[in-house]
Amino acid sequence: MKVINILAFIFIFIITVPIIATMIPTGPIKFMTVTGSSMEPTITESNIIVVNTLETQPNVGDIVSYYHIFDKNQRYIVTHRVVKVVDEGYITQGDAYDEPDGYTVAPEDLVGTLFLKIPFIGTLVHIASTKKGFLALVIFPAVILIMQEVSEIIEQIKER
Repeated sequence: MKVINILAFIFIFIITVPIIATMIPTGPIKFMTVTGSSMEPTITESNIIVVNTLETQPNVGDIVSYYHIFDKNQRYIVTHRVVKVVDEGYITQGDAYDEPDGYTVAPEDLVGTLFLKIPFIGTLVHIASTKKGFLALVIFPAVILIMQEVSEIIEQIKER
């Protein structure tokens, strides 16, 4: 395989795996995109965060993801930093805010603790969540790779 093909494969792999991982369940590790700016500059909308769902007993300073019900009884996942541990659960705060959140996060609402953030790929995930973006960032590169591999196979068959 040519060096360019290998580099193209690696590049597409690095981009598509996190994108696809945000769309499907991945066991104890959860890949999530970020919306909003409450954790800037630590975490931005251009990041993908990887949350360890087995780590549900965070300490002060840990960044956690948890379920929270806002208006209209819609449940969202929020990612904020733990600023205090209390008997009822955890007091959290977004890094971009001066004050803690006005609620306590119950232990059963925790999704997990931040394990890793992947910079820049989150923007691609946001784009890939549209039909045109999905075609451009996932389907089109996959077709190109398949066509290159088929071409390589055909060349090898002709040589024999």
